[in-house]
Amino acid sequence: EHVVALPRVIVNRKAELKNCVIDSGVVIPEGLVVGQDPVADEKWFRRTDNGIVLITQSMLDARAKALS
Repeated sequence: EHVVALPRVIVNRKAELKNCVIDSGVVIPEGLVVGQDPVADEKWFRRTDNGIVLITQSMLDARAKALS
């Protein structure tokens, strides 16, 4: 389980993150779960064959818009 966060990342409460790389300036919403369900991860984010998930702000924004 590894999480790499570039500068200026904010992780809100109850977020569960594993095996991910978080781009600079990203705000992780409260309760976001990444790294536990490969199908859900691939739906919203970029996921490598090794299971590492890339999270960018534009990906989170698109996810939030689709879920609202």
